[in-house]
Order: sequence, then C-alpha cells, then structure tokens
Amino acid sequence: VFTDIKGKNHTPFASAKTKAVVFVFLLRDCPVSNVYAPEITRIHREYSKKGVALYLVHPDRDTDAKSALAHASEYKLTTPVVLDHDHKLTRLADAQVTPEAAVFDDKGRLVYLGRTHNLYADFGKKPVKPTRRDLRDTPDALLAGQALAQRTTKAGGCSIDFANYKDT
Repeated sequence: VFTDIKGKNHTPFASAKTKAVVFVFLLRDCPVSNVYAPEITRIHREYSKKGVALYLVHPDRDTDAKSALAHASEYKLTTPVVLDHDHKLTRLADAQVTPEAAVFDDKGRLVYLGRTHNLYADFGKKPVKPTRRDLRDTPDALLAGQALAQRTTKAGGCSIDFANYKDT
C-alpha cells in the first residue's frame, strides 16, 4: 500500500483486475526524464484500460508533493505520482537511473527493468525516433498470457542519489 501525492491510497498488487504494475522512476530536473513525459502519458492512457497500473515515482527527497504536482502539471503527466523518499519502491525495483521503468507481473514478480524505448540508446546518441519500445513489449507479452523471465535493458539518464539515504 502506498499513497500518491493527491492522497489516494493504491494497492496495485492486491487487485485481481491488475495484469501488470509499472513504476517509472523520474527526477524533476533530469532532462532525459522530461523528454519521456509524452510517451509515459501515452502508455498510461493506452494500458490503464487493459489492467496495467502505472505509477510515476520520485526517489529524491528534494521533491515534495507540491513540486511533484507542479512538475506533473508542467509536463501534462496524468499518471498517479508517488514520492519514494525512503526508497522502498526504488529498492524493490532495483532502479538506478531516471527515467527507468520496472514492470511487475500480477504476482508481484519483477519481469522488466530498463528503458522506456531506445530514443537515448547511449549518452549523447539520440536517434530521430525510437526503433524499439521496450516498456510496451513487456505488458504486451503479459496481456497475451506469455510467461516472462526477468529482462533488463540499459536505461540512460540521471543517476538516483543513494548516498544521502540510510538503509531502511
């Protein structure tokens, strides 16, 4: 159970209607995270109707509810936003950078960790448009009833700061 910045409680792993749970880790001041905002909004809009719960997760303590709301408004993010100051979700997913997406199946098993797509395949190398849409592939497979082993792709972006956090 966790609470989003608007005060709503979420229990995504407890619902029989949920086929997959996606956490997208982001930082307000990470330019790469912000470039992905339109795609994250499209994924949320398309997949929430199919039983995929998607949440944006701010792992930095510098982001409070007010600044997270302002960021979501500025980038037109409609996805529920969660503050993860204690890094419980960040550690559950083993997220290291932003933007990085973690997909869990309906049994709560991590089946994907990595990039949303390959727009930023490597630092400084941006293709004109993505040629692989990695984040969409995993929910598509889960919705099709395919069993998945954990898969990882390299996400490029801004590092999550673990240095100033105590282990919880």
